[in-house]
Amino acid sequence: MLKKLGQQNKFLVLLLDDYDATFRSHSQYTETDVEVFLSECRNLAYHSSERKYLSMIVTSIRRLNETGPSLTPEKSPWYNHYAFQQLKPLNQKEVELLLNKMKMPPGLWDGIQEIADGNPLLLQNAGFLYYHKMRSGEIPSTEIFARELIAATEHFFQDTWQLANELEQTLLMLIALSNLEGRVQKKRYNLGDVNIIFSQKERELIDLEQRGVIKRTTEQEKTVYSFSSTIMEWWVIKEIEKTNAKTLKQREKVFLNFMSHQQAKKVTNVIKYLSENKEAIKSIVKWVSKLAAYLA
Repeated sequence: MLKKLGQQNKFLVLLLDDYDATFRSHSQYTETDVEVFLSECRNLAYHSSERKYLSMIVTSIRRLNETGPSLTPEKSPWYNHYAFQQLKPLNQKEVELLLNKMKMPPGLWDGIQEIADGNPLLLQNAGFLYYHKMRSGEIPSTEIFARELIAATEHFFQDTWQLANELEQTLLMLIALSNLEGRVQKKRYNLGDVNIIFSQKERELIDLEQRGVIKRTTEQEKTVYSFSSTIMEWWVIKEIEKTNAKTLKQREKVFLNFMSHQQAKKVTNVIKYLSENKEAIKSIVKWVSKLAAYLA
């Protein structure tokens, strides 16, 4: 096919979305099949004489070297054949330009930024919903619009949580818990110096930041981590609330991989308290987000 295209002076751009799905073997698609598929893709794009008529662009949730088959001495590294490009969130100037074009009232503007920050997918959903409302002649209130936008994008926050590995989920829980200090009803706690833990997991935090899940600021010469979307923060808090004895035991094992027994005990006790006291979670809504109340 490529040869025929070349004869007609044409070029094929092959777009493969969710490329990392090809790494997951099953009964009818073995690990050997995975290796053969990847090898043939590489040969087609880099070694065949028809490669000059082809450009292959792939997307994946995580870096290919993290999800693909393990590298061995006889295998060529991923970076030999794939140029990696991180798709980052829109910056503040780009977000303002986009929202200005929509001519939204200030209340909706603030609500959308609180939910979406610079995430292109969430902003796209907000734009679609707002356009649909305006086209039907409806002028939505901030509360109604926020509720509908949250409902339309709930799967995004669920996927973000589920696609995070155990360590990333633990870091997100620590960020949420550290921000809850002093705000939980009838429960005062101190997690200790979590910044020491964060400094040891800088690589994972940078990855979460690049994916638009969290953001960092500097306060009094200290690095402070927060969630890019307050709804994502609320989602993590709700995951903490759903913790049971079995999952807490599993979490505790992860905690002990990068914190002391004493600190792991503190974190475990706080999670246990929040999972057993639903009214404490409800009190958090008042400060986490004025929009999060619609998820309660």
